[in-house]
Parts: sequence; C-alpha cells; structure tokens
Amino acid sequence: PNTYTDVNMGPKPTITYHDDRALLNAAMQKRLQNRLKQLQSSSKDGSSNTFSAFCDGFKFVSFESHQRSNSEQCIFEKPLLHTFWNATSDVEEYRLRTKPQIVQWLSDIEKLGGCAECLVVFCITAEVRAAKKKVKGQGDVEERLRNDFKGRVIVAFRLSSSNDNRLADSLQSFTNILNDMCFSCMEQLTEAEAKQLSNSKDEIPLPNFYSFLVRQINLAVAFEMILHDSDALEYFNAASCLLEVTLSRIAKTNESVVWLDRTASNPCTSWDYPSLIETNYSWKYLPAIEDGSCPLLHIRTFLLSRQARLLFALDKGWNVSQTCISTLHAMSRERKELKVLQAMPVGAVESWAYMTCFEAIQAIMMQSNPDSLMSAASSFLHVRAELWDYAHEKLRTLGVLCGLMPKDNCKTELIKTIQSGITKRAELAGFKEQSSEDHGQNLISLLQNQQAFKTSYLTLGEMVIGAYKHAGRKRMAFKAGSMMAEFHKDLGLWVEAEQLLSDVCSYYSEDQWSHLFIKAYSLLAECQNKLQMEDKYVSTMVLLASVPALNIIGHDPVIWMDKIMQISKKSVYQKLLSWEPLMVLNKIVLQGNKTVYSIKDEIIAEVDLKYNGPKEMKVAIASMTYSAVSSVLIKQTSPSGPTTAAKSELEELNLDNGADTLSHSRPIGMSSKRYRSLDGGGSGRSSDSKQKVFEFYLTNRQVVLQPGHNKIILSGKANALGQYTRSKISLKSGSLDFILPLLDDDNSTMISIEPCKPGVAVSFDSDIGVFLAGYPLTCTLSFQAGSGTAIPSKSKAIVTFIGACEVKLLAPVKHTATNDENQTEILLELPEVLPSATLSIPLTVFVPAACVITNGIDPLNEVHVNCNWSQPVHVAKVPITLEQPFCIQSSEHAGGEHTYLQLNICNTCSIPMELHSFDIDSKMALVCVHSHLSTIIYPQNTVSNIWQCCADEMSSLVQACCSFNFRPIIEGKMTEPFAIKYQASLSSMQIEYQLSVQASPENDSSSFAANSTLLLKYDIKGVFSKKKTDTLQYKVVADEAIWEIGDEEVGTTTAPNSEQTVPVTIKAVPKISGFLSIPNLVLSYGSPPTELTEAQVYNLSIGEVIKIG
Repeated sequence: PNTYTDVNMGPKPTITYHDDRALLNAAMQKRLQNRLKQLQSSSKDGSSNTFSAFCDGFKFVSFESHQRSNSEQCIFEKPLLHTFWNATSDVEEYRLRTKPQIVQWLSDIEKLGGCAECLVVFCITAEVRAAKKKVKGQGDVEERLRNDFKGRVIVAFRLSSSNDNRLADSLQSFTNILNDMCFSCMEQLTEAEAKQLSNSKDEIPLPNFYSFLVRQINLAVAFEMILHDSDALEYFNAASCLLEVTLSRIAKTNESVVWLDRTASNPCTSWDYPSLIETNYSWKYLPAIEDGSCPLLHIRTFLLSRQARLLFALDKGWNVSQTCISTLHAMSRERKELKVLQAMPVGAVESWAYMTCFEAIQAIMMQSNPDSLMSAASSFLHVRAELWDYAHEKLRTLGVLCGLMPKDNCKTELIKTIQSGITKRAELAGFKEQSSEDHGQNLISLLQNQQAFKTSYLTLGEMVIGAYKHAGRKRMAFKAGSMMAEFHKDLGLWVEAEQLLSDVCSYYSEDQWSHLFIKAYSLLAECQNKLQMEDKYVSTMVLLASVPALNIIGHDPVIWMDKIMQISKKSVYQKLLSWEPLMVLNKIVLQGNKTVYSIKDEIIAEVDLKYNGPKEMKVAIASMTYSAVSSVLIKQTSPSGPTTAAKSELEELNLDNGADTLSHSRPIGMSSKRYRSLDGGGSGRSSDSKQKVFEFYLTNRQVVLQPGHNKIILSGKANALGQYTRSKISLKSGSLDFILPLLDDDNSTMISIEPCKPGVAVSFDSDIGVFLAGYPLTCTLSFQAGSGTAIPSKSKAIVTFIGACEVKLLAPVKHTATNDENQTEILLELPEVLPSATLSIPLTVFVPAACVITNGIDPLNEVHVNCNWSQPVHVAKVPITLEQPFCIQSSEHAGGEHTYLQLNICNTCSIPMELHSFDIDSKMALVCVHSHLSTIIYPQNTVSNIWQCCADEMSSLVQACCSFNFRPIIEGKMTEPFAIKYQASLSSMQIEYQLSVQASPENDSSSFAANSTLLLKYDIKGVFSKKKTDTLQYKVVADEAIWEIGDEEVGTTTAPNSEQTVPVTIKAVPKISGFLSIPNLVLSYGSPPTELTEAQVYNLSIGEVIKIG
C-alpha cells in the first residue's frame, strides 16, 4: 500500500484486518479504496464526517504485523478500526474454528489497548448463500454469530448476489460504516491528545522540547485529516511559536540539544522553497520530523506549507503573507544566532527566502477567494510590498556573496553549491503543479548570468518602490530607492541614479529619518556633482548642511557648508535657492507695529529666523521686498517711438510666447523693476503702454548669522504711495540668493504709504511731568505750526480722551464737551495760528485711581486729536502712560485673643509721595497700634500701618473705607495735598484656631530619608475663649505622588479651649527626595461636617518645607 511519504499523498487512516481465507485481497482493497476516495473528495469543507482528500484512501494493515510492531506510533498512525473477516458457511466449522478465533482476536485487542473499535465482517459469498437455503431457518452462521457476540458491531458484506444493485448498495453501506467508525475514533484520539497537551503549561525542559514539538505537529496533522481546519491551524501556529521561542532561548544560553546536534552532523543539502499552491508536496518532510533527523529549514518549510493550506481553506488567504514574513525573519535570525546552523552552505537560507517570497505572493493571487482578497486589499498591499522588498534584499545578498554585483568577480563554485540544493519543479516525480511559476528554475537562471541578475535586480527594485508608494509606505519607498540608486551608480548609470533619487527623495517626511536622509541625499549630491548639475547640487548640499552631525558615521555638516561657500565664491551664475530647512523664519515684526507710514518715514523691521547651519555664515545683503498691490500705467509719448533711454529699458524685457508677463533677462534680485504687459483691448491703453509694479526694499549689509536663533534689523523707505505687501526675503551670499516667498494672505503683511502729514505738531503734557491717577493734574494741549504751515481761524479740532477721566478747560477757548464712562470728547474751535507759532490750551485732568474704578472701565490711556482743517484729516495719537499712586495689601496676625490688621502701602509710581493721613472707617472697633504719617514714600517703597481688632469674635467679611491724604513731591514745584478714598473688602477676621506642625523621624535617626516613616505632629491651639464645638474632625491633604499617609489620614479630636493646645500625630512616608511641602491638615466640625475656612484657622503650617535626603 501507498504511504504518506509518496508525492502528493498525506497520512492515511489505518485499519487492521484479520481473516482466515484472504477475503481482503488486493482486488477487494482496490474496490474499497476507490469508494473511500470518492467519500474523501466529496467533502472539502468539513461539513460531513469524512477524511481529507490528501489522505487518498485508507491504509489496511494485517493485525499480525500490527502486533509485532513494538515502536510507539504517533496519533495519526494508530489503528482506528480492527476488522475480522470471515465467510464461514458451515455451522460446525464456525463452532469449532471461527468462533474461537474471534474470541482470541478480541482478547488480543484488549491487551493492546487504545480506543479503536472492533468490527466483525461477515462476507456473504456464494457458498454462504447456498448454505442458507439448506438450513431453512434452523439458524445459520450469521444468526449464531450475532447471538454469540451481542454488543459487538457485526456487518454483513455481500460479495455475491444475482442483483448487481444489491452488490453496489452493500459496498456503499459497508464503506460508509468503515469511514464513520474511523472518523469517530480519530475524533476521540485528537480530543484526548489535545487535553494532554493543554495541561502542559509549564516551561518545557530542553531535553523534552523536540518530542513535545513533534506531538504538537502530529496533533495538528490529525486535526487536518478530519478537516478540523481551525484546530489544525491553531496547533501548527503553536508549534511554530514554540520552535521560535525555544531556539531563541537556546541561542542565549548556548545549551546543547540532541536534535540540533544531530542535524549539525547531517547538514542540510536541499533548500527547496515550500510549495504553497500544491501543499501536498510537503508531506515528504514528515517522516524525518518524526524521527528527529529533519533539518530546521525543512521543518520551517513543512510548517509554512501546512499553515498556508489551512489559511486558504479558512478563506484567510491574505494572512499567508504575514505568516510567511514572520517565518522568513525567524529563520534568518536563527541562522545567525545558532552555531549549529552556521554550518549550512553560504547563501542557502537567502536563496530559500528569495524563492519563498515569490511563491507566497503567487499562491495568494491563485488560491485566495477574490472577494476576501478585495476586502483585505489594503493589508495585502502592505505585506506584498514587504515580501518583494525582502526578496529584493535577499537577491542583493546573493549578488554580493556570488560576486554578481557591479565591479565584483563571479564566484562560480559558490553558485554551483547554491544551485545543487534547488530542485526544479519539472524534475519532481509526480508533481502536479503546472500552472504556477518555477521560482527555483528562475533563481538558477539568474545566478548563471550576470546580465540576467542585473536586469532582475533592477526590475524587482522598481516593483518594490512602486508597491511601497501604492501602499503609502513612504519611508520604505525612500529606503528602497536609495539602494537602487546606489546600484545604478556602481553600474556607472549616473543619470538614472540621480533621477531615481530625485523621485524617492520627494517622499522624505517630517519624521526626521536622519540616517536614511543622510545616506540618500549624500548619494544624490554625489550624482549631481558628477553630472555637473550645479544648481541642484547646491540645493542638495543646503539640506545636508542643515542636518546636525548627531552620531551618523561619515556625516559632517561643516564639510557640506564649506563646499557651498566655495561655490558661492567661484560660480559666475546667480542661484536662487529656497532657504528651508537651512533657515527657518519664525516671525517678522515692524517697529511700533505700524501699518501706515509717510512717504518720508523710515520703515524698520525685525526678522527673527533660525539658522540651522553648522557654522557662522556671512551674508552680504539681507533684504525684504515689499511689492505694490496696485500698479502704475506708463505710456510712451514720443510720436516717433521710444526714446533711446526707453528703448534700452525695453530691450531688457523678454516676453515668453503665449505668456502675459514680461520678465527680466537678468536674475531676480539684480534689479528693482518688474513689468507686466497690459490687456490689448483696454480703453485708453496703446500698444506702447506698460504697467510698472513698484517695489521697495528693507535692507541690511554684512550680516553674520550664528547657528541658532538670529534677529536681523532691516530698514528702508518707500519710493511711491500705495498699498504694499511683503513678497519675499532674500539673503545674498556671493552668487547664492536664499529666497523665501511669503505666500500668506495675513493682513499684517500689508502696509500703506501715505503722503506726508500736515506740518502741525500736537503734544499733551502734564505740569508735574507724569500722568498720575487719583490726583488732579494741570495739563497743556499744544498745537505747534510748522514753518510753512498755518492753522486757519475757526479751525475745528476734536480732542478725545480714551478712558475714564474728568477734563476741564482753563483757557477761554470755544468748545463743546461730551462725557461718558469710557471716554471724554471735546470739540475745539481754534483761533488762527501763524507759521512757526504755538497755541497752548491749559486744562485740568483727573483720572480716578484704579482702586476706585469699578465695572471694568479702563483708565485714561490715549489722547486722540483730529485736525479737521487738513486734507486728508490728520489724526494725532498721543499715548498716555498712567501711573497709580499706591498699591494696598492687607494681612492679619493673631496674637492671643486679638487679631491685628496690617495694611501695607506701596508707592507704585515714579515720583516720591508724602503721606499725610490714613484712616479706616469701619464698623469694627480698630485701634491704631503703629502708623507712618507725614512720611515720604519713595518709588517702589512700602510702609505699614497696624490696627488691633478689639472684638472677641469678628464677622467673616469687613467692609471698610480707607482715606489717603497725600501729595506728590516734585522738585521746584509746590503741590497741594489731595485726599483719595476707596472701599475695601478685608478678608475674614474670624480666627478661632491656630495650627502649626513639627516633623520628626520615627526612629532615632537625625535625618529625613525618602521611603522612611516620619511623624508629623500638628498642634491645634484655641484662640478665642468662646467654643462652638467640643470635637473637631481632621483630614490630611497631600499629593499622592509625593506622600503616602498612614491610617490616621482621617480622624477626630477634642476641640481646644482658649490658649489650650491639642496635638494630632500623623505617620507619613515621603516617596521622593528634595524640598517637599508638608501635607496640610484640614479641620471641620458638626454633622454633616462644616469645613473651617482659611480665615477661621490661622495656619502656620502652610508653606512649611522639609528637606528629604
């Protein structure tokens, strides 16, 4: 009989037979096999109880040979059914010979053990039919057989009949019984074996590892035989995982394993790739796996083939690629880590991996369900790209090993060695795979011809790049393109290498792939330099110079920067470059944040940029260009054509065919003029008309940029009126112009250039030199006419005081005033002011102090003067820097049964202030203990006034009216005292308890250490004699990341009487070292608890810090 070692045949279910007349001869076995094969091929999805089609029938073994076999059989080789065949027609013969044989047969089966069932086959031959007719109901052999062996399965199998249909029905019924009984037994065996394996949860000792691995593989095979595909896949995956984990353990411990040592003494000589389409070819490896002589490469091949078949059967074909990738990486890692595997021929594993990648992709495309593959298209695209990339990498390795790379010498002997381990599919006996490609034959062809290798390597590289692009894996496309470009360079194909690098470098991301970036762009720069592409070469070097050295071997940004500077000095052509990422613009700020300028004003801008170069860079000219939003029409007026000057200017202009723009023949940046052609059909515009776009520049010369942040001051003036917007920033160094076009539409980039303002200067000054809030000021509003300007009589001027203030004119000037809480507006009718004369208008201004302003109204901050007699109307804006006279802070101090209120008065203005009086009008009884009166308080100095609160218990909120009588001290000027009042809400005065804390170590140590127990002793002292409660509740509040509090975190204690102290001790453990804030103790009383406020508890522990060593 056939065995599972034959090509395209897997293991078969085993049936033993015992007969006395050779009933189960070769012809009978053939009939039964044909019928059983039909059953197996009829069901491929496990919907009926049949064995897998790869079993290709059953295996019939004589019972005697099974008895003689002493070796322990694996699960799928164990007999599933024992059969006894007889066709006895004579009753006496049955009694004397057949019956004792059956009894002995049953006894022998019990001794053997196992779960296989017994089946007695009674064959109805012609003799049996004739004997039945003679007996005529007196009890034939079949009846006696059934009576003697009740409880046993006895089947009548008709071998002779006058009706062919009865013979066919009997054969079909008998084969169904054989199949069902074997299937049932196999299910019992797999269930019992799976239970035993699941109980082995502990780590498997290395000496037992291989036997356990074989048991897992055999159980998976058994499940696959009965079409339990999910269970089979689970155990094949478990076996693969166990193999990988154990081999990794062996590699780390360098322990000796019998199985590996045996494979090392019998090295692998074949590295055929796994057939994932015709997976039955893998059964040839199973016997060697069972006896422990199978090399690791063949075990990996077998497992991958079986996993692929099951995944396709379960409609998970796209998962084959992931399984394949993990297997390839595992085998490559084991080849490097395990010494016993290093004896394999060089290139064997690489060639196996290369062929396996293509086989996996082809199998997925041929075997997968199209609908399932389409639903998982995204995942498959990613893994297909990985498989092609892995194959490309292994092909490169084979090229290096075999000397097939450019400039290498071919190593013929190694190529022959690699080819000797590859079997062509056409040479395999009985191999059925016809529609798939022979990857072994393809690899042999590549290794034999260096030109074929080069073509295949380039083609596969393009496939890898395209696949990664299609899958959205930019980083991998970038990496693959770099490798391909290096191969092109070695072949001398500089143009192709540069084009390929330029393509893949466009996928460079902001993810900072530093090593890949440096390698690819360094190669790109080499190609561009070789091809004399100077402009591109400089741009590439700019990128390389902007990448810091990090720890990248062979990369020095200083060298690239020096090369850039050399070209800038030698090159005669101007190069326009984008300065990113060598320079990154942060922001541009115009001085004063102005957006409107006079034609004569100097415009100053501060440019903040980051220079990423490795060394300082000298910039000859730094400039920022402002381009006019509108354009000016210029017409030629000479009847005979352009003048000589105009003609020479026109000759500089070139009009591209079909374009609507006239551009310079000189490089941008060498001229300040740009021209655009006009629409031919515009009215009033002749063919000689042009449109000139005005530009002006803010510049700075001889700027030195240092690595890091730099601020450059640029200045300049406009040469025409209109609206302008920033168009670019240029940094010129030699022949290099680093350009950054500014494309944002932010309004902050727009400025307006207006005519010069009328020659009238408007000023607003205080008589004491400062604008002081809370004090009546005498101010002067002045109009000074220029030498060529006069103010006509009855001219109107609107003076607007922005903010809260009171204004009163002191001069007899005709005016109208309008007041509201946000601003005061005065309309003045001015007398005539002659050129070079000055009109001064005195007025008083009072701005309330900030402490008395409510409802969020802003104090005076600006004065606007609209000069309505000028065209256009001139608006003078005078900013006001308002100073506040005082800043007042209050605090409380408890002492005994009294509370002291301290008010700190700080002079916050720029001039000295004399304090004459300070009073508090409050319902509380306050007695002044300490005061500063008739004292000069200098700027930023503070004086304190202290009052004692005489009440035993105070309300939680004290409303008070504070009165100040002060005057500013101005040298050479006499000022009058002035009183200011404001309402103040003082914080709670109802202090009932004083809380303090002291820390000490729990043991006798004199220092505090992290993770050691500390004792925090809180002292609660009664301040008032009148108690509200007899008990207090407390809770420790601490940062859990810093402190660990013991069980005393929450508790109760007795409320102290006046001047009495009650201690509370808490255990706390600091988790970290340093200066740590001591946990706070929060007090409450009553039910439900009412937490005491900060005003009721004078907490001296707040802010206490303890040093933990």
